[in-house]
Amino acid sequence: MSSSDNTTGSMWVQKTPTSVPGSSMLNLVNLLLRETSHRVTVLERTDGPDPEIFVVTRVAWRDSNPTRPILPQLPRILSLLETLRGSRGVPREVYLDSTEGIAIYLPSGMRVSELPKDPKKTVRLLMSIVEDSLDHLYSTMNEVETWFWKAARQKGFSPEIVEKMGNNEDHFDSKELMWRFHRILRKYFSIRFTIHRSESFLRVEE
Repeated sequence: MSSSDNTTGSMWVQKTPTSVPGSSMLNLVNLLLRETSHRVTVLERTDGPDPEIFVVTRVAWRDSNPTRPILPQLPRILSLLETLRGSRGVPREVYLDSTEGIAIYLPSGMRVSELPKDPKKTVRLLMSIVEDSLDHLYSTMNEVETWFWKAARQKGFSPEIVEKMGNNEDHFDSKELMWRFHRILRKYFSIRFTIHRSESFLRVEE
């Protein structure tokens, strides 16, 4: 997807090629970010000679308890996808049984040609872009999810009830109840999706 493909674990992004203007500054900032799961990169193959800078990060959307059912966690992943809607950062497939989180690309709105000439100013600017991008991502995602649950409660679905549905508890395991909850998901979120239960992944439709 980019000049730098994310890897598992540390989410390291390969060095930006020297053919990209400002590559040394991007690489320096990534070095400073090496203890985090965040990086800066460009999509040089598709963005021409003056590519846009992207913040790459990995969002852990699943609960730390691996045995918790996926159903009550669907609003969170859909809130993330809704937040990314309209950008090139929307992943096409999300594996619901993965505990590694989702690697996403957040557009900064800044081209490499707009970086300051002064190295110190450039580093401060890029670090600020990373911080601002992440703050906006999480604040928007949390707000979308909060409003979803407010809407769901009005239809009789609280997180506790959906948790019981996900665990197939007595009186909460009917197909009609499941259909009603999925209908709320599809009405609230504008992003179109299909859940493939046999392979445990969610596909974002075009």
